[in-house]
Amino acid sequence: MASTVPPGFVDLHTAFMRPDTELNVMGVVIDYLPPAKSKGNDWMSTFTVVDNTTSYTGEKARYFRAQETDLPRFRSTGDVVMLRKVKIKDWSGMKIILSGRSSTWVVFHQASMPLSISEIQPILDLSKPVIVSEPNIPETRYAITLCNSQDRSSYSARIPQNVSIDTGTPNMSISAGSGPKLKFSLIKDVSIASYYDVVGQVVKLYPDDIKTELYITDYTSNGLLYNYEWGRSADDGAAREGDAYGYAPRATNKNWQGPFGKLTLSVTLWTPHSSWTQANVKEGDFVFLRNVHIKYSRDSKIEGVIHTDRQWPEKVDVSVLDSKENADDRVKDVLRRKRDYMKKFEHQSKEFVDEVRGQKRKKGDSTKPLSSAQLKKRRRQERKEAEQGKKSSKSAESNNDTTTKMTGKELNKNGASLLFLYQTQIWRRRYLICLPVACTHDSIPPRSLTSIISLEKTHAHITPNGTSCTLPFQNTCSRATVRVVDFFPHDLADFAVRHKTSEFDNLSDNDDDKSNNSDGSGSTSVSSVSDSDPDSTRKAEVKWEWRFCLLLEDANPSMEKTKDRIKVFVADDDAIFLLKMDAENLRTSPTTLPQLREKLFILWGDLEERKMRAGALRETNANDAVRKSGAEDAKEKGVMQCPLRTPPFQCCIKEYGVNVKGKWERRFRMFGATIS
Repeated sequence: MASTVPPGFVDLHTAFMRPDTELNVMGVVIDYLPPAKSKGNDWMSTFTVVDNTTSYTGEKARYFRAQETDLPRFRSTGDVVMLRKVKIKDWSGMKIILSGRSSTWVVFHQASMPLSISEIQPILDLSKPVIVSEPNIPETRYAITLCNSQDRSSYSARIPQNVSIDTGTPNMSISAGSGPKLKFSLIKDVSIASYYDVVGQVVKLYPDDIKTELYITDYTSNGLLYNYEWGRSADDGAAREGDAYGYAPRATNKNWQGPFGKLTLSVTLWTPHSSWTQANVKEGDFVFLRNVHIKYSRDSKIEGVIHTDRQWPEKVDVSVLDSKENADDRVKDVLRRKRDYMKKFEHQSKEFVDEVRGQKRKKGDSTKPLSSAQLKKRRRQERKEAEQGKKSSKSAESNNDTTTKMTGKELNKNGASLLFLYQTQIWRRRYLICLPVACTHDSIPPRSLTSIISLEKTHAHITPNGTSCTLPFQNTCSRATVRVVDFFPHDLADFAVRHKTSEFDNLSDNDDDKSNNSDGSGSTSVSSVSDSDPDSTRKAEVKWEWRFCLLLEDANPSMEKTKDRIKVFVADDDAIFLLKMDAENLRTSPTTLPQLREKLFILWGDLEERKMRAGALRETNANDAVRKSGAEDAKEKGVMQCPLRTPPFQCCIKEYGVNVKGKWERRFRMFGATIS
């Protein structure tokens, strides 16, 4: 006889239809994590519960307390938890059960649950805080009903077979069978003749009419797995596990895209798991496999099997997990291990490839040093180009308003040409009749760069115990009147960089990798994924984004000879708003780079022209191997130190911090300005 939801409680489906309302719920624990420290000072218990109204994946719950001993104590999956005064809240984009200060809990341990409900109140083994009252008869009966509503053979503790209840004695007589041992495990920890829950990423999928062979990895290594060696051909390897005669498609080394080494587990799925997987799972998905039986394959390697459940033949033990915003903690762990694997493959490519292939490094190198004759030829060519660039610069200075037909050979290495200098004169005249730069938040008065850079007033902090300290950064925004005095990279063609969107972008610790870039702007010029790694490019999408740096000088009138300067980064949406242009490959686009140069001339005047002249002088002297005289030094400095024709403009500057190798560093980023 099944029991209904006790008075004062609601089922999980009803609870999730009433968010932000204090409720009492009960559910069967199908998964739980050990207690862990939260981001604050509390302890946290994370677990997943189901009842007859939810899907088999269940609903996630988190319970917080100041002491670890005050958290719910689970002994195995199948325990029934009773939660009072909890709420359904949004947590990282998903709805979960969340505890409050007045919440209480009671855990009914499944090992003491009878297989049927008696008319007599059973005495169950349970855990609860001392101040919480004992559950009543309807609550206990409902807990037994919930426990028996699931497949009890899948619980990770022993299953009671014969339970005799004597109301006159406080203890229960339980004769428990030894059901299969089932628990969550990493692939590296699985052993023969055991049952496990496994979370991993699908590498290969081989379906047929009666079964599906799934290759998954969680990027942990097991010595009993098949070793996929990088670079071996199909003829060198043995037949695929479970297919000694090679009738089925083979996951050979030739078409194996990684991961390499002993990292991938082959799992055979039978009905109904096979048909569900063929309809819902694809390569690259993250999956949760329940009740995987580990055994030896024909070639003495370990493999997994999920058979048809004899008691519940329609039950599917495969589910697809989200790897984006609502990713499970175990999925994030797999992503972190995958990222570490691919970093090792990229940064230690030669050593790592030799390690996984088991071969010696090939003799010879395609990047041989140049011979003396080749070096002399290169020096002559560079000297010739430098002389041509020097002549072009002199001609441009005396004929600023004359158009001269130029060829590509007359461009020096920095891109300076008479044609470019002529165009800048046209842009100068155009600039005189247009408004330069507009800025948002015009109601906020501008601040001087001195006050923005200073740490004295805005970053002074007193801790609760009275200790004074200076914060390394503050998340603040300001408005300033500035002018551009320098920029980086020196070549405008490098203002747009290639970026690969990666599945690791949603990891909370992925910002550490981004912060190690030279700009610190939080965007990567090149993904941490190598182009040569085929496993890394399957899920990556290449796009272009703006990323450059400006050196700004305070444009407010001042009697000081030296004015404060600040380095700001311009990237992503802020750069698009500034330029009104989408990023693309500037080295291959014939029209975008001139448009960008015209836009930026409005912002910084002839700054780029001066940098090119100074660079041409410096390179010419270096190529001629002549030590510069004092007059030449003065000439080069004069190119950059003469009064800039850069107009002042207003922009917004935001301050933030970047964690570089465990140390917070202060950064500034420009936003809110747009070139008309």
